[in-house]
Amino acid sequence: MLKKIYLEYKSPINFLLRFFLTFGILSLLYAFWVKSFGTEADSFSWFVGRNLEFLAGKQNLSLSQLENQPAIQVWYKGKESVSLFEGCNGVAVMVLFFAFLLAFKGTLKHTIVYAVVGIFIIHLFNLGRLMLLVVLSQNNEKWFHFAHKYLFTLIIYGAVMLLWFVWVKYFSRLNFKSQAT
Repeated sequence: MLKKIYLEYKSPINFLLRFFLTFGILSLLYAFWVKSFGTEADSFSWFVGRNLEFLAGKQNLSLSQLENQPAIQVWYKGKESVSLFEGCNGVAVMVLFFAFLLAFKGTLKHTIVYAVVGIFIIHLFNLGRLMLLVVLSQNNEKWFHFAHKYLFTLIIYGAVMLLWFVWVKYFSRLNFKSQAT
C-alpha cells in the first residue's frame, strides 16, 4: 500500500523529502557554525553589520561586540540602537529560499545563478529592513515593535515567495502531475 501511494505521489513526496533534508542539514550546519563562535557574534553577522555601516556611513553608524553575548550592538548617531543577533542576519531566510530551489529542481546552471541572485536580493531586503529598524529605534519606538515583528517579516517573506514563484514558473523542471496515470 505504501509503495502504491509513493508511486502515485512520487513527485510531491520527493519534493518534500529534498526540501526538508536540505533545510534540516543546512540549518544544523549553520547552528553548529554559529555555536563555534561562543559568546562572540558570528562572522556573517559582522559582515551584515559592516554592510550597514557602509550604507549609513561610518560617521552615523558604528558597531561593537556585546559583552558575553553572541551579538553586535549597533550605535546610530552616537546613540545605542539595536542589537544584531544571528537571527537578524538573514541566513535562516536564505537557507529556506535555497532549500526550496533545490527541492523544486532546475538545471544546475539555473539553480546556481538563481540562488546567487536570490540570496543577494534577500540580503539587500534584509539590509533595508535592518537600516529602517535602526532609524525606527531612534525616532519612532512605538512603531519599532510592529515593524520588526510583523511588517518587515511580511515584506521579506513576501519577497522570498515572489522569488519562489518566479523560480517555479520560469526555471523549475519539476512536474507535480501524478506519475501513476
